[in-house]
Amino acid sequence: MLIARLGVRSLTVLSIAAVGVLSLACEALASSATPGPTLPRNVIVSLTAVSRLFPDITREASTGRNLTATGDPKATRMVIYGVDAGSKKVTLTVDQYRSARDASSAYQHAVQKSQSVPGFKLIPVANLGQQTFAGSVTNDAETHIGLGLLEDKLIVGATLAGYDATSDNTAKLVALARMQAVAAKKAVGPSGRR
Repeated sequence: MLIARLGVRSLTVLSIAAVGVLSLACEALASSATPGPTLPRNVIVSLTAVSRLFPDITREASTGRNLTATGDPKATRMVIYGVDAGSKKVTLTVDQYRSARDASSAYQHAVQKSQSVPGFKLIPVANLGQQTFAGSVTNDAETHIGLGLLEDKLIVGATLAGYDATSDNTAKLVALARMQAVAAKKAVGPSGRR
């Protein structure tokens, strides 16, 4: 998962995985965080919703805690969707924190980590939450496009792996992240209460 985030003003101008998820480097960046309990499965959008935007995605490859979450999340969930044959993946994450301050701190840390990945390129996107950051990185001929957004006590991440960093794929990733943020807020409550 790849995600990165900056300050509100910088994010408004740029607006991202990436996921403090800042999902941009989520699969490449491991964190020292030890996520707490796992959020319920309904906090992540369904395969059907993902397939509407990425028709080649045909299965849920794995689900569980987001082991790449930064900081000290209260609870997390990660779902990786994939194709039957090939390396394309869509990873969605939701990290819930005890306070908005904890979430903001974790988000900023994730943004910094994403930006420190060699080859990281910032992608300007619309602001989807209090803060949004996106970027891409190519490693060993595989591109990851990540987006992360901060919304109160939640960090939502969305990452594409194996897709080119085109404007079309970025627009679809933004649409998916927007749907994911709505699903997460609905599942845990508007202010991240559960």
